[in-house]
Amino acid sequence: MKTRALKLQFFPSLFFVCFVAISLSGCNFNSYETKPIANQEVIEKITTKDPEDPKFKEFLRVQGFKEDNLSIKEWGLRELMLCALFFNPRIEIAKKEWDVAKIQEIIAPIKAPSSIGFEGGRQTTGVKESSRDAFGLTLITLFETADKAKIREEKARNQSLIKRLELRKLAWDIKSDLTLNFIRYHQHLLNLQIVRSEIKLQSEILNMLKKRKSLGLSSSIDSNFNQIELNKNIQKLNEEQYQLNDTKSKLASILGISAEKFNTMRVANINFDQNIEDFSKILDDETKQQDIINLGLFNRIDLRIALAKYAVSESQLKLNIANQYPDIRFSPAYIFDYGSSKWLLGITSIIPTVEKNKNLVEEAKKLRDIENLQVERIQTSIVNELAKLRDNYINAKDMVRKDTEDLSAAHELENSIESKFNQGEIDRIELTQQKLITMQYKRRFYTNKITLMKIGFDFEALLQEPLNNKKNNEK
Repeated sequence: MKTRALKLQFFPSLFFVCFVAISLSGCNFNSYETKPIANQEVIEKITTKDPEDPKFKEFLRVQGFKEDNLSIKEWGLRELMLCALFFNPRIEIAKKEWDVAKIQEIIAPIKAPSSIGFEGGRQTTGVKESSRDAFGLTLITLFETADKAKIREEKARNQSLIKRLELRKLAWDIKSDLTLNFIRYHQHLLNLQIVRSEIKLQSEILNMLKKRKSLGLSSSIDSNFNQIELNKNIQKLNEEQYQLNDTKSKLASILGISAEKFNTMRVANINFDQNIEDFSKILDDETKQQDIINLGLFNRIDLRIALAKYAVSESQLKLNIANQYPDIRFSPAYIFDYGSSKWLLGITSIIPTVEKNKNLVEEAKKLRDIENLQVERIQTSIVNELAKLRDNYINAKDMVRKDTEDLSAAHELENSIESKFNQGEIDRIELTQQKLITMQYKRRFYTNKITLMKIGFDFEALLQEPLNNKKNNEK
């Protein structure tokens, strides 16, 4: 009897040790590490971002740059875009969000954890020959019905796809923003050059009018009027300089580097004529217009995001339908109850609320319908935007054609007046005034030319895809 009593006293300890061992075996402990945000470190990180960083050069190697081209001398659109992809913090955030979604893909199909429980007790009264101890060990495991794990995995895959596509769309948004400000940068530089030329000519005219006035050959009205026009252009020059500085600051922000670093980079020139010619080959070809529409309707990234969101809503509907079927919990147990050993097998299930599940399924159907309508909304917007851009392109092309004719006529008139001036038939002030008029035509010509080129890039921003094969190869 003593031996049996000793064994019975030993069993609770053995069960407890087993319970702790099994519990710990399922744990993979990770220690917590603090990572406070240090403002000084953030500031240093921003200011030390440098296109000469060896890590960035390694990134360029991966992108196909040869060793001789790693120290970039002139930064065109492609080089600037690679810089933005490497340094822009929004890209880094989007990558981290995608990483989180990929982890969710791994977690989603994992079934609910099993549980293990231990109970023990002792009574103070009872027959001495019988044990006064009681203890039990219970294991509870869940069996999911209706393939819920597979549905969760399907939903997680689609959510991961959304994050991957959002990363791609962000890259295109950054590219579009970069292109717009790159064009603005060159437009401001060109405007500064033309306005300075106009100011020089206006100053010459004003000086000649002042000399005429001092000789009594003209009134103060002419000189005052020209002084006002000169002041307007000086103000225009200051505005262009301010806008140029603002654009440079925006470019630095898009690239993810400091303004000081950007100012050390030599920005490459933009070939207006070449870009216009490349876009015209596509946009003037009537046989390719349907291809452009199809490109927008079937290949745009945000459209694919909408389709992925629709797939997520479809998975959620499947999951809500699957939740109508109750899961089953199996709970085998061993109990030693005051001298008696018992083996038990428990089966439990939570009965779902029919009305609640019915409404959850109906809600999921409505959400799926919303995502379906989002796809239709985006496609309608694409068709309308393409039609608007097509009209803008035709109008801009007509304006450039007219400006070309006007500028050519102004040059011919200027040459004619210069010929008369050389023959002594007219004075210098008339020739200088005509040069000023020609310069103003030139400013309008380049403004509309840049607008025409920008519409080509607007097509790419709308389609989220390069228009021609050459750019496709660079993508």
